[in-house]
Amino acid sequence: MPHPVETDTIKIAVLGAAGGIGQSLSLLLKTQLTAFSNRRHVHLALYDVNADGVRGVAADLSHVDTPITLSSHSPADSADALRDCLINAALVLIPAGVPRKPGMTREDLFAINAKIVGQLGGAIAQHCDLSRVFVLVISNPVNSLVPVMVETLYASAPAASAGVERRVFGITHLDLVRASTFLHEQTITSNLTERSDIMPYVPVIGGHSGDTIVPLFSLASEQHHIPQQQLESLVHRVQYGGDEIVKAKNGQGSATLSMAHAAFQVVKNFVLLLTGAADTLSGIFYVSLLDRAGQPVCPGAGKLLALIDGCTYFAAPVTATRAQGVVDVDYGILAKISAYEREKLLPLCLPKLKAGIEAGRKAGTTV
Repeated sequence: MPHPVETDTIKIAVLGAAGGIGQSLSLLLKTQLTAFSNRRHVHLALYDVNADGVRGVAADLSHVDTPITLSSHSPADSADALRDCLINAALVLIPAGVPRKPGMTREDLFAINAKIVGQLGGAIAQHCDLSRVFVLVISNPVNSLVPVMVETLYASAPAASAGVERRVFGITHLDLVRASTFLHEQTITSNLTERSDIMPYVPVIGGHSGDTIVPLFSLASEQHHIPQQQLESLVHRVQYGGDEIVKAKNGQGSATLSMAHAAFQVVKNFVLLLTGAADTLSGIFYVSLLDRAGQPVCPGAGKLLALIDGCTYFAAPVTATRAQGVVDVDYGILAKISAYEREKLLPLCLPKLKAGIEAGRKAGTTV
């Protein structure tokens, strides 16, 4: 049975803590999260099927001089390891899954990672309070795995899953991080601006794979006249930036350090929300726009659906509260984008994104 979240402790479960992203993210959480915990105690519960790996990560991190509690959980140590990790969790982070290798797209990972995420979703439904927990999906392909998670929660806990789609978030923030980094580099190397410590903000909407990624450089916080050819090169680099890392690691992994950094930027804001330091959370997330009954999760979601050809999951600016999850979706961002983004990038995004969503929905109903 689900247990209530303890009032004096924020428990964060990291599922896949011994992997490349999981280790780096756990380090950031252990070393940095106290600054955002609003004087609440934080418990990091680390889970992985790699028993030696997760034990080692927990032991190593336990020497770090911050007051965050650690626990290690693996099926080799206890048949109830996943349950023990999830009980009382206010926030579940899922970097679990196999990494991308040379020649693989995020979609190539789908068969394996859908099964993993589906199994974890079943455990979340069984051991977490679905009216209170937030689930952040980091594993790829996000376009499909978020629908897998939502459908699994629906199927696994039909009586308790009302509104659960408002509490499942696909983490696409790495796309925003890359867009900011690449634009910053481009404007300096092209002598469009002097070197600065201020990084530009670039919204990125759509999905989290190749052409489904829609960087909105026209809405960047710093505006520069970038020639169209350079702009298209920037867009392509954001869309396929992960390939640079896979190639550079020569088969030894995919983006882990930058992904952990991006995920931490998101997690700290959820912690501010959960501790009451913030009343709302705002950011770009990949979320479901429809509830279980097929109705828009909020009025903004309904208006966005009409602008994106009924695509039922989409990364867009959203607002969430602790009690309700997603309460608003900013559909108005599409009225501000450039003709290139509206007429070229968005039409390329939507069919591929819809295909990924449908694959995830089907897998989620059969896990």
